[in-house]
Amino acid sequence: MSAGRSAIVCLTRGYPDLRGYDPLIKRNRSIYETINRRRRIQYPLIIWHEGNIPPEHQLYIRARERNRDIRFVDVSMTFELPGDAEEWDLAESWSLGYRLMCRFHSYYIWRYVAQFDYILRLDEDCTLTSVVFDPIEGLADAGGDFATVLYVPEMHKLTNRTLAPFVRKFAAALHPGIARSALYNQSFPYTNFYVTRTAFWNQPAVQRFLYAAIYNRNFVRYRWGDLPVLGVALNMFASPQKVYRISKVGYRHASHGFQAEPEE
Repeated sequence: MSAGRSAIVCLTRGYPDLRGYDPLIKRNRSIYETINRRRRIQYPLIIWHEGNIPPEHQLYIRARERNRDIRFVDVSMTFELPGDAEEWDLAESWSLGYRLMCRFHSYYIWRYVAQFDYILRLDEDCTLTSVVFDPIEGLADAGGDFATVLYVPEMHKLTNRTLAPFVRKFAAALHPGIARSALYNQSFPYTNFYVTRTAFWNQPAVQRFLYAAIYNRNFVRYRWGDLPVLGVALNMFASPQKVYRISKVGYRHASHGFQAEPEE
C-alpha cells in the first residue's frame, strides 16, 4: 500500500533569541539524515506555531536546512480559550499554554493534516538517531492505523481520577457492558513520536469522542493530556491488529531523558 501524501509534523514555540530554535533545527537535521536524504521526493516538514515565528525567524531556520519543503503554519486560533483563564479554576501548576498544547494535539491537529494520508509526529525536543526503514512507508505497507515506539501508563493522578469516569460514561452508549479497563487500560502511546493514518482520526465517531473530550471543561482544568485521550480513542475505535509498536527506529526525547534504540 502506498504512503500517498505524507508529512512530518510538529508544534513549536517562537523564541525572542534565535538560539531558542537550536533544538528544532537539530530535530529537522535528524529527519533529513535518517529519512529525507534517502527519498527522491522528501516528506514536507509542517511546523505549527502560535503566530509567533516571524518571517525573519522562518528564514533563519530555513537557511540551516537540507530538507527542501518546510511549511510554517499559524495555528494560533486553536489556542484561544473562551473567557479568562481565572474562570477555569485551573488545578495544579501546569501552564495554560501546556494545557492548550495538549488540547491541540488531541483534536485540532486532525483538521490541519486532513490533506495528508499519513503523518509522522516528531516533537521539537526529539531527534531521530537511527531509522532502519521508513516508518511511514512501513505503516502504509502494513495497512495500519497507528504505530509508536512505546506504550506507557498515564502517570498524572488527577487525569486518571477525572478522565476515566468521562471515558466510562461516553463509552457506555457505544459499547454496552464493556469494562472500563478495556478502554482506560494504562497502555497509551508515547505521543512525542508516532506515525498514523489520518483518516482514522477523521472518522465521525472518533471526532465526536475527541470533540467531547476537549470541550469538557475538565480537559483544561485538570490538564488531560493527548497521551491518554488518543490512547483511549485507539482502544475504543481501532482494530488491535492495526496498532503497532515500532522497533526499527532510534530516537531521543531530550526533555524527558528518554532514548530508544532500534531492536535487532
